[in-house]
Amino acid sequence: MSYRRLKDNKIYCRLKKQYEMTTAIPRCINVAVVGLSGAEKDKGAVGVGKSCLCNRFMKLSSDDFKDDHISLLSNSDFSGRVVNNDNFLYWGDVIKTSEEGTDYMFRVIEQTEFINDSTFEPFHGVKMDPYIKRCVATKIESPEKLMYICRSQLGIEEKYEQKVLPPGEFNVDGFLCVFDVSVVPGRSIVKQLETVTNILKNIKNTKKPVVLVTTKNDKLNEAYVQELQKLVSHNEFKKAIPFIVETSAYLNVNVDAAFIALAHIIDRFKCRTKIVPYLESVKNGY
Repeated sequence: MSYRRLKDNKIYCRLKKQYEMTTAIPRCINVAVVGLSGAEKDKGAVGVGKSCLCNRFMKLSSDDFKDDHISLLSNSDFSGRVVNNDNFLYWGDVIKTSEEGTDYMFRVIEQTEFINDSTFEPFHGVKMDPYIKRCVATKIESPEKLMYICRSQLGIEEKYEQKVLPPGEFNVDGFLCVFDVSVVPGRSIVKQLETVTNILKNIKNTKKPVVLVTTKNDKLNEAYVQELQKLVSHNEFKKAIPFIVETSAYLNVNVDAAFIALAHIIDRFKCRTKIVPYLESVKNGY
């Protein structure tokens, strides 16, 4: 082979590699967001922030962020295609790029518990198991289930974007377990600790990775943070929970970081994942 042909071949190979890198299909990561759920007697006056965390992560425009999401439903809304007789929401998919330049396509579900607006008791969906067991399912299916966008969508789904949960099994790659560090009327720290402890134990049994996420750090109670630190210091959780990501969906702090940290664990990322403390993130402009 002549020098000219060799040089042209090297240029071709380099350009081909660059093209493949720029047109590569993003790595798909299926995430289940879990945490304390239930009627007001269980979760208190408001939820722990699972929906707000998902909303902030999935919606690229800040104008699309909403802090008012569904939990109290009518029978018709529960059986509609968005909820689809299941106690979970499908938030759709979004592509995010990590600091090292890796593109990930995240598909996100939120495991929750919907309450009947007539009886104020939880709906019994397709799965009858208690929440702490049901929420850690790693294989999920709900034919023709629509992506959730906002609570106003229910009953007039045809007026909103119609994206369907991909057919077949949704195989969960990892979990984000949410812990609310704010004080909520009607909810004891003991109740949340008990629920999250049991959820984490059940996730550990699945052999799937988990990232523990604290929500509402913009109004945190330091005593709650200390109780959570005690929990993760237990021997059974030391290896299972490599770090805690401190977030605020309301202020959009560390939300992307939580999901990307989970993707790194799933992909066995060889470099150390940088987790920036909440106050430092706020100081540096998120």
